[in-house]
Amino acid sequence: MEPINPSHYPASRAAAVVQHYINYKMGTPHRVYERQQVTSASKEIIAGVGNTYHLTFSIKDTVNEQPEIMCTAAVLYYSDETSPPDVKFTLQTKPENYTATKDKEFYTKMKNNKKPLVAENIPDMFGNVAPDMEPVRNLSIAAAGFVKWKNSTEKTLFAMTVIDKVEQKIRDDALEFLYNVRIHEMVTQEMISWQMEVTWNPSEGLKIKNQKRLPKRNEDN
Repeated sequence: MEPINPSHYPASRAAAVVQHYINYKMGTPHRVYERQQVTSASKEIIAGVGNTYHLTFSIKDTVNEQPEIMCTAAVLYYSDETSPPDVKFTLQTKPENYTATKDKEFYTKMKNNKKPLVAENIPDMFGNVAPDMEPVRNLSIAAAGFVKWKNSTEKTLFAMTVIDKVEQKIRDDALEFLYNVRIHEMVTQEMISWQMEVTWNPSEGLKIKNQKRLPKRNEDN
């Protein structure tokens, strides 16, 4: 086990993978987590397997005024980069389900739409998000957490998610959305286009039906 500087890129990249995984597992239309400063980090080289990063940091709900939660985590990057990192995390305290009421209200509102939602460019060119689109955006961040985790390596650092277009699909039980998003890969400075087909309801949470990388857009060249 080799201690590493918690403020250096290897530690922050691994912590970002944990953040994305937590958002995929725990995010809702009214709850999105962001990692705070890494306070301790070490690297374990596992011969023939890959590298494991052991981390301590806190996470904070960026939507609600809630206390930070301490998190310990381990991220195993496999030498075979076709496999996603293996992420394990433990939270010092389990978050209460304080978004349940708002989540159910959003679910009911979307289910009662006379016309399925279709929206583009969230946020807009000035960085603004309409209040009624905030839950839709938050859900896209949680879903993109799955994409970012699945496609992370020791050499990547995925960040911002921008919705180019979102379409609601009508179904009897869960809400279903087809998102076209752009995800910023900060090492290469590339904005990568992805399509995500996701379902969500308050009782079963988020599920990713399909996700695929889209062809590069001309304006991304």
